[in-house]
Amino acid sequence: MYCFPSGSAKGTTVNMDKKEIIAVLNETGTLYELIGENFFKIRAYQSAARALEVSDINLNTETKENELIAIKGIGSSIASQIIKMLRGEKLDLYQNLKSSIPSGLIEMLKIPKLGPKKIKYLYDETGISDIGQLEAACIENRIAALPGFGKKTQDNILHGIEMVKKYSEAFLYSVAAEQAEIILNQLKSSKIITHSSIAGSLRRKKGVVKDIDIVACSQKHDEAMDLFTGLAQVSEIISRGDTKSSIRLKSGINADLRIVKDYQYPYALHHFTGSKEHNTAMRSIAKKSGIKMNEYGLFKNNKLIKCRNEKEIFSVFNMDYIEPELRENTGEVESAVLHKLPNLIN
Repeated sequence: MYCFPSGSAKGTTVNMDKKEIIAVLNETGTLYELIGENFFKIRAYQSAARALEVSDINLNTETKENELIAIKGIGSSIASQIIKMLRGEKLDLYQNLKSSIPSGLIEMLKIPKLGPKKIKYLYDETGISDIGQLEAACIENRIAALPGFGKKTQDNILHGIEMVKKYSEAFLYSVAAEQAEIILNQLKSSKIITHSSIAGSLRRKKGVVKDIDIVACSQKHDEAMDLFTGLAQVSEIISRGDTKSSIRLKSGINADLRIVKDYQYPYALHHFTGSKEHNTAMRSIAKKSGIKMNEYGLFKNNKLIKCRNEKEIFSVFNMDYIEPELRENTGEVESAVLHKLPNLIN
């Protein structure tokens, strides 16, 4: 589920983009379904989200309410809410709606083929309010006896719960990437951060990832960490340091932020993009040239070899630039040396 960024540490305003606003509208419709709101109100948010998605309007802080109302499917009430989100203002309606619903019901939405209507029915008729209670009811064969459910639906729910458990610490690329982009956009919108990029397995575009890694530059470490750990998406601060902090998002994904100096940025981005096996192979190439390679730089005779970006790092070894997706030590290092890297599909 989407976490509305109502602001961050020390009063920093966070403006939302079109994709983020669409996500909030869709989630508002889903939350209304969970509380049994009337069909027309639910449909209004769903329709507004679809209308905004297919429109070619360029949303920004200068967008006027009448421009939004002119889009078929967006009424005046939702238009005013969109304007608030564009300005980074807190959306009380959304926040109050989300806080009024037991968190366990929102968690149950992760179960495949179990929609808001069925979750509401289970909560109203049986008091089931989280995945653990639902699993117990299925094992005791209580769900199959409910109207509109049956044995097949019960078996599907149990299978879905198994999938949620299995991948509770692993997330599809599309889910993690969406969360990462939201965080990255908030960091980039702040003057505190000068450079920033997603790293790790997410940057390598692995199909399933465990967490979000972000590398950034800032002259104000404390303020940068305040910004990161104070994001509205944060459910828990795992650790907070001067150069690295770790948080757990409300969506369940862990995220790490590493702050480095400007000149260290290309080396750190390469190192923390990985994989470990790729980095080991690259250090081996560097060693043959009498160069020490790590997240802080390339060093020959203890002197830094200056690189402005990752491409220059590879060029030091007369290698072709290796795209992040290929950095798994499956022959890409050798191919880059021979200038025989494959072309990626765009």
